[in-house]
Amino acid sequence: PLAVLVNWTAHPTFMDEADMLFSGDWPGHLQRTLEALIGQGVIAMFYNGAEGDQSPTPPPDCGSNWERAERYGRAMGIEAWQVWQKVRLVEIKVFGYHTETIPLPKRTWHPDFMKTGGAEYALNETMMESFLEHLQPTQTRSTCFRMGELVILGVPGEMAAGLGMETKAKAREITRASSVTIGGLADEWVSYILPAADYRTGGYEASVSFYGETLGTTIVNGVLRA
Repeated sequence: PLAVLVNWTAHPTFMDEADMLFSGDWPGHLQRTLEALIGQGVIAMFYNGAEGDQSPTPPPDCGSNWERAERYGRAMGIEAWQVWQKVRLVEIKVFGYHTETIPLPKRTWHPDFMKTGGAEYALNETMMESFLEHLQPTQTRSTCFRMGELVILGVPGEMAAGLGMETKAKAREITRASSVTIGGLADEWVSYILPAADYRTGGYEASVSFYGETLGTTIVNGVLRA
């Protein structure tokens, strides 16, 4: 079957946690809408772009959070379907992928973490040391995929938009492909991936970045090797 690849930069969560309902959130509704409108056995695949420092803009309130997610996803599905109608099929002569191992910087939490995430989740330094040791890897990987003029750069976390733009520009120079995009949260989630200046500034994203200020450069270089 054909596959429709939809890339988006924000990932709002509209689900009401108190309901304990499981959902594909708005991307699930987007995929189902696309598949229904196109038919032909098409499978729609959703993946995140470089959305680590992006904020969602949800639609106006129209009932429960569940209903808002459905409305948002259907609207996005229709937008994508309208683009799909303009797509013309071409012969693919290049198809392949490569996986590159990326050693990670020393695991640590941000100096402000205990005031932000630590306070929110009632974490202390002993608990954080155990968290880093057991849940944060010492190395990761980037799998990059090419299909004709499309190149998807696998990023194992939530990359900030500026780093995403930088990585895509350099990847276009390397591959000469016309369509280069970020495939975020690929294979695993190591943490938020920020430029050094943004990490030093602090804030929510920095508080959930667990490899210090050099993580952004480390991941960009690893992706470009891939």
